[in-house]
Amino acid sequence: MKAHLSSISPKRKGKDAESVAAQPQGNAPKAEQKGKDAASGAAGPQGNAPVDGMHGPHGTAPKAKRKGKGAESGAAEPLGKGRTPGPQGKGTPGGTPERHPFEPFLPEGARMLFLGSFPPQPHRWCMPFYYPNWINDFWRILGIIHFGDKDHFCIPGQKRFDEAAIRQFCTARGLAFYDTACEVKRLKDNASDAFLEVITPTDIPALLRRIPLCHTLVTTGQKATEIVAATFNCAVPKPGGWTDIALPGGPERSIRFWRMPSTSRAYPLPLQKKADEYRRLFKPKKLILWDLDGTLIDTLEDLGAAVNHALELRGLPLHSMQEYRKMVGHGVRNLVTQALPSALQANDAFIDSALKDFKSFYQSHIDVHTQPYKGMGELLAELQAKGVKMAVASNKFQEGTEHLIKEFFPDIQFVAILGNRPGYPLKPEPEIVQEVLEKAGIGPEDAIMVGDSPTDMRTAANGGIDALAVGWGYRTAVELAGNRIVHTVEQLHGFLSE
Repeated sequence: MKAHLSSISPKRKGKDAESVAAQPQGNAPKAEQKGKDAASGAAGPQGNAPVDGMHGPHGTAPKAKRKGKGAESGAAEPLGKGRTPGPQGKGTPGGTPERHPFEPFLPEGARMLFLGSFPPQPHRWCMPFYYPNWINDFWRILGIIHFGDKDHFCIPGQKRFDEAAIRQFCTARGLAFYDTACEVKRLKDNASDAFLEVITPTDIPALLRRIPLCHTLVTTGQKATEIVAATFNCAVPKPGGWTDIALPGGPERSIRFWRMPSTSRAYPLPLQKKADEYRRLFKPKKLILWDLDGTLIDTLEDLGAAVNHALELRGLPLHSMQEYRKMVGHGVRNLVTQALPSALQANDAFIDSALKDFKSFYQSHIDVHTQPYKGMGELLAELQAKGVKMAVASNKFQEGTEHLIKEFFPDIQFVAILGNRPGYPLKPEPEIVQEVLEKAGIGPEDAIMVGDSPTDMRTAANGGIDALAVGWGYRTAVELAGNRIVHTVEQLHGFLSE
């Protein structure tokens, strides 16, 4: 579904600085859930310059100098005057406003953002990083999922998590962290969200704009979930569920918003079952159905030249490549029909004649200008090396589909190369998806369709599989609104290579 942003707008401080603190009058609701941990704290005391707009407990924290070119984005400065004390200190319950003590952890290339509500009091920390409470099971869950060991991130013999190992892991995996509130009041001296009053919610859209490759947002508790839903004016997902939200500003961008069970031990779900729920976030797709024209390869100029050839033979007006951009994607008969004057579009005999000339010219000029999109061949090879199954599902005529795939991707072993064939329905009918799933021996939950058009998105929906749109093809962002979109092959690589 496509959601809309609330009226929260970021404040700027300094040249090109973008605040991630939302206006206090933002519409973040209060959670009613009792007995749950407030979500994690944020980055530890060692690191780089803080994000403008994110403050320490008593005002804006001074900027720290960066160390090294590859330093993590958004890590906090060393603790000092005016900042929250270390793990041995006490919080400030009883209604005293408390600013967020840390900065967002935004490693370069981050693809998944975890949002809690607010850090617990410092005396509950066992490390100065996200999910710092020893009795919170977030890091045990990730240990189970990625290493088969709930104690993987625990320091042996100590009730502490290994902050250095966690930072390294999150940076390598592209996992970003922050919370949904920048300022709160603690109404009781505990870690429960039920007694946490949000004064200033985080400007989540501004945060997401700082991590342009991020395609997934995950909340880990009720209050955080409700704040995100209010910010994007979308429905609150059920635990373990998701919805797609739109992030405007720049290219149209859709984010998948997951609501996961709380990792607090107060949440009534066994650790292994929580790990099973969280595992869904990291489960890679086993099968990718690729659209062809406008997704894997750019065929527009050769298609347009062939149609113009058929029109020119008949003395009819020709079209520009920009006009053809709006016509492609529904099969060559439909393409030729749309190119004809409206008075001839119902004349089947005329269409048949023009289509014959189109095919004759196109088959001998099919690859004059046609090329794969840059980086696509390398991406397909990498996915194949990882054991991902792939297929082509196109509305282009079968012979042309096979020719182009074999010419440009000769080393890729597709489980199926399917185009427009007599007796088979075209996309968006679901038969092509069902045929690929059967050939691959893969269930719909493990498959995804990647394409450049609303037709591809409807094909996926009709076939019961996931979908991802690419923004470099023949359709505009407006036409693809409401779908998850990547705008570069680099972003696509990050999405599919997890």
